[in-house]
Amino acid sequence: MNSALTILVVEDQNRERVALSRMLKSEGYRTIAASNRPEAVRAFKDPVDLVVCDLRLGNDNGLEVLKDWRDNKPSVPVLMVTAYGDIHSAVEAMKLGASDYLTKPLKPDELLVLLNRYLPMRAREKKQNAINIGGIGRMIGQSDRMREVFDQIHRVATSDSTVLIVGESGTGKELVASAIHENSRRRNAPFIAVNVTALPDALIESELFGYVRGAFTGAVESREGRFRAANSGTLFMDEVGDLPLTLQPKLLRVLETYSFAPVGSNLESQVDIRLIAATSRVLPEMVRDGQFRIDLYHRLNVLTIELPPLRDRPSDIPILVEHFLVDCAKRHLREVPGVAPELLNYLQQYEWPGNVRQLRNVIENMLVMGDEKVLTLRNLPKYLSGNPLSEQHPSGKGGFNLENLEKEAILSALKKSFGNRTHAAHTLGISVRTLQRKLKLWGME
Repeated sequence: MNSALTILVVEDQNRERVALSRMLKSEGYRTIAASNRPEAVRAFKDPVDLVVCDLRLGNDNGLEVLKDWRDNKPSVPVLMVTAYGDIHSAVEAMKLGASDYLTKPLKPDELLVLLNRYLPMRAREKKQNAINIGGIGRMIGQSDRMREVFDQIHRVATSDSTVLIVGESGTGKELVASAIHENSRRRNAPFIAVNVTALPDALIESELFGYVRGAFTGAVESREGRFRAANSGTLFMDEVGDLPLTLQPKLLRVLETYSFAPVGSNLESQVDIRLIAATSRVLPEMVRDGQFRIDLYHRLNVLTIELPPLRDRPSDIPILVEHFLVDCAKRHLREVPGVAPELLNYLQQYEWPGNVRQLRNVIENMLVMGDEKVLTLRNLPKYLSGNPLSEQHPSGKGGFNLENLEKEAILSALKKSFGNRTHAAHTLGISVRTLQRKLKLWGME
């Protein structure tokens, strides 16, 4: 992935400029060299992804180069390099918009950590442009299964028929319903969502259909229900399989006549709605067991969209992780960390019984509880260290051994880098100091 990324090195000392450029090239980056401000400005025409600039540039000032890039290419991260005793200039650079700074003499492992921190998003943008990641509404995905779902959403959105969305809990059924509404002719009308399981059985009827004053004790005034609130728009009923049998005939009648009587009233009320229902239960089995009316099932099952579980589309996990990291970092006022390769590999192999909802919660947990610039296996929540649904990972007495996996990942990275600890640490997304500490802890120095 690094081969597509270009770094501009701005350094007036020829020896240091050549050394830094050579080191970056050895890591797979393309480099452009500049020895002064005019040469750095000329690089505007090149597709630069990150700038490494010395604060002292002979007769020029690195802060002016920083301003040039902030004014003309504000999305490009700029790392400033300063002498050890000139920290106040580094602080000034940060105020002017520098992404970060390094002190001389440059330490390769520290630079690589910063590159891993600031370049993943640039790489993700290029990758998205290259593979044309699909998406609709608030949903993203690149797997064949999700592209099929996106195509189905576009198709059903053009009609006004009832839609049934089926899939495990946490797969994003409400997002599908919302995307259908946003792409339909009803997009400017209300989208009303109700989760049947969140309502007590005694209140479901009044919540859905409303009630009139005096209909029951406590009904001191009339109230419209969700069907009336969704008039002209879309009503989304989540977990429709949990609708009590006693209310299923009334829902069936609404779908056939688009009329209903509020609780306590004999007067019919007409509505113009589109119903989208969803369930994580297997309705044909419920029909067979007498728990769901067959006529209502056929009335709901006009157009069906089946959402795949996350374990069946692991290729979507990297872009979901990136999306959740950016979103959660913004909400929690954190900087977006990088993700170590072994962590991403683990996330792609995990079975995810809670699907996308669980993945998002895990990402938020790691972001909030950790303060590292690069997330690793150590940041995983404790409950995720063992996966009873998966047989892909080694497990010892008491379940999955995270320390063994970490040890295997480090030894594998060292082997692939022929013992080069700097390269191995960069591959793992950790510092050389952390790698050395682990090896010392395990007696493997």
